[in-house]
Amino acid sequence: MEGGISNYLQNQIKQAQQLENQIEQLGSQKYQIDLRIKELSKTIEELEKINDGVPVYKSVGPVLYKVDDRAKLIEDLKEQKELSEIRIKTIEKQQKSLDEKYRELEQAIQKAYGGQTSK
Repeated sequence: MEGGISNYLQNQIKQAQQLENQIEQLGSQKYQIDLRIKELSKTIEELEKINDGVPVYKSVGPVLYKVDDRAKLIEDLKEQKELSEIRIKTIEKQQKSLDEKYRELEQAIQKAYGGQTSK
């Protein structure tokens, strides 16, 4: 070897960096969805406290419109929350899988690098 690292090892390191980026992106997505779930939970809680005669408005982009069926709105928000929770679970599974791949790759890199330095 000419003092450099092999193409195999360079490829492994590149794959590890890609996995790190994917794990980081999933973490960011999970954080955003978690914030959304908290926001939905608070909104649902507040809507359930309101008396029937109080008008409720929904924001769609820059427009607010009056909601006639508050129960339907609450049901829609609960459905959004449930879908977000499912998405979080999916992200957690993806993160776990990528973490395992990353650890395996890290061990392979350490083994390959250790083998090169001992020569």
